[in-house]
Amino acid sequence: MATKAAEVAKIIKANNKALCAELAAGNAAGVAKMYAKGAKLMPPNADFMQGKTLLAFWQGAIDMGIKGGELKSKEVEVFGGTTANEIGTYTLFGPDKAVADTGKYIVIWRKEGKTWKLYRDIFNSSRPAA
Repeated sequence: MATKAAEVAKIIKANNKALCAELAAGNAAGVAKMYAKGAKLMPPNADFMQGKTLLAFWQGAIDMGIKGGELKSKEVEVFGGTTANEIGTYTLFGPDKAVADTGKYIVIWRKEGKTWKLYRDIFNSSRPAA
């Protein structure tokens, strides 16, 4: 099972890189397509988001000046071959690569066909409240 976890961790790392590339390109629809059917996003200070509200969240982040991000996976556990749990840290960038936020996240990934997609996504800032 350790080999399977390592393979899935490698796929998740590639997916995270692709998600950040879509964000850097200003493509909220591209980010949203990385989520599984029935996925839920749980950002700080907001209710559950899914479908159109999930897309609207990412479009709003882009409209507010988010120009990219970096996701660093710290742990990946695989359950039953079609579900994985990931924890990690994130950095969001504004214009000129200025750090807009840093924090941590938990993502539950679900395999749809041959593709791993975000199924449950929760994150929060590590910065003190203003």
